[in-house]
Amino acid sequence: MELLVVAGFLGSGKTTMIISTIGSLIERTKKKVVVIVNDFGKIGIDGKTMDKYGLKVQELSSGCICCTLGPDFIQTLKQVAENFKPDIVVVEPTGIADPESIINSLGYYHGPPVSKTRIFVIVDAVRFSVLIKALERPLKAQIKAADVIIINKIDEVDETTVGVIKKTLTDLHVTGTIITASATNGTNLDKIVDLLVS
Repeated sequence: MELLVVAGFLGSGKTTMIISTIGSLIERTKKKVVVIVNDFGKIGIDGKTMDKYGLKVQELSSGCICCTLGPDFIQTLKQVAENFKPDIVVVEPTGIADPESIINSLGYYHGPPVSKTRIFVIVDAVRFSVLIKALERPLKAQIKAADVIIINKIDEVDETTVGVIKKTLTDLHVTGTIITASATNGTNLDKIVDLLVS
């Protein structure tokens, strides 16, 4: 079973990105996928939307996966693994979550084995300059933990803005793959699916 954490601040487009790519992921891999969402503040994935793709959705509504929901997340993951036997579990935590702490919490997990973990972080191209100043520490923690950083909403900004974001990420010495995309208009979603299946 693979675990894929899709992190990013509120409004960055995590849910839209998951919905826009998950269908292709399932079609290409024929793998069984379960999505665990944290519906904190009513920002989870709509269960009816996910049913369209034949996905099972487990909503967590008590708080942030990385802190107050630590034990509950592990229990939910175990139940999901045992009951649905998925090939891939996608976790969408709250915007402020530290994805690395979610991965680290697997030290307390004693269910069916997790063979691979990856972190995808969605960066909001429209609000990046504001977020990097206002929420510098948590944003840097997210992007430094990422295996893949997706600069989303490139259809809403100019090329100069995208260039500044890329330079900022490079200056932070991130090790993850950086890709630009738009979940709403479909730009580079095929490349993201390539990364998801790799």
